[in-house]
This record gives sequence, C-alpha cells and structure tokens, in this order.
Amino acid sequence: MLFNRIFREDRAQLSLEYILIAMMSILLITLVSIPILGLSIDYSFDVVDSLNAKTELSKITEGIDFCYNSGKGSKKIVFIDLNNDLEINLLNNNSKGMAVADLDLSNNDSKSIYQSFDCPLLNENIVLSKGFNKVLIEWSDESGLIEVSKIN
Repeated sequence: MLFNRIFREDRAQLSLEYILIAMMSILLITLVSIPILGLSIDYSFDVVDSLNAKTELSKITEGIDFCYNSGKGSKKIVFIDLNNDLEINLLNNNSKGMAVADLDLSNNDSKSIYQSFDCPLLNENIVLSKGFNKVLIEWSDESGLIEVSKIN
C-alpha cells in the first residue's frame, strides 16, 4: 500500500514544458552574466597591475631617496617584479623629483602613475621589462649626479 502511494504516475510526473522553461532560463542567465563577468575580470586585472606598478615604482623612489640622503658615493640595488613592461620617466623641478610611469590598460586606455622623491638632481628615463628586473641606483663621486640604470 505504501509502495503504491509513492509511485503513482499521476502525481510524480514532470512535464516537458517545465524542463524546457528551466533550460531556457538558465541559458538566458548564462548569456547575460558571462560578458559582465569578463568585463569585471579585465577591470580587476587592471587594478592589480596598477597597484603592482605603483608598489614597484615606490621601491625605486625609496632607493633614490636613500642614495640622495646618504650622499655621494652611495649605491643601492633594487629588485623589481613587474606584471607588464614599464617605462619610467624620472623628472625634477629643481626642488623635488617625480617618477612617472604610463601603464596600458585592457581597454586600450593609459593610466599615469606618479611617485615623488626628494632628489632634485635627476632627469632620466628607464625601461623595465615584464618579470624580474635589477635596478642600480648610484650617486657616483665623479659625475655628482644620481644615475638609475637597469642591470642585466
């Protein structure tokens, strides 16, 4: 008797229409959510890349400040790990310096990242490649200027 109540055909049957409606709903939700998810992932990578570039640019400016505050003859090697190729412009306005890096974003836009430093004696460009880079920051006795260069 209990067995007959559980397996009655008139109560436990799913119709084909309900299954098709459920499949179409899932398909529509998937078609709408995948492009939105792709955009959010691209923007997340842009945020990670810009934070990484700012952190690594900060390491370089801290090294420049170290050499400037230590005086002539000082030298520092900084290890940089970048997610993208980066060109850094080191500029000055005769009182402070500014490091500027332009980062290419996923939507073909560009974002400039700025970091200041104390040394007014610096006006150079340095190109760093994706991955690990060694950067030499040196204030030599002969030239009287701080030099920033990539070591291979």
